[in-house]
Amino acid sequence: MRSIGKIIGYLMWIGAGILMFIFWFMAMSKWLGFLGGILAFIIAPGLVIFPVIFWIVEGVFPAFYFIIWGVGIVGLIIAGVSGGGE
Repeated sequence: MRSIGKIIGYLMWIGAGILMFIFWFMAMSKWLGFLGGILAFIIAPGLVIFPVIFWIVEGVFPAFYFIIWGVGIVGLIIAGVSGGGE
């Protein structure tokens, strides 16, 4: 059972990271065009700074970003608890 929990936890964590990167890439491309797409690969978004900037620029609170961030943290906790005895 521990290996199943570990797999599910890692899938949640990695999946959340990929979704957050896609969110970051799309926002940068929308704001800066092609240059933003290139910069998205070079510049790290930060965990708190990017959502605040997104909120200011777009005028919409990025609830989806925080929900995905929370799912990633829960996945990391599940993976950590499942592999704790190793």
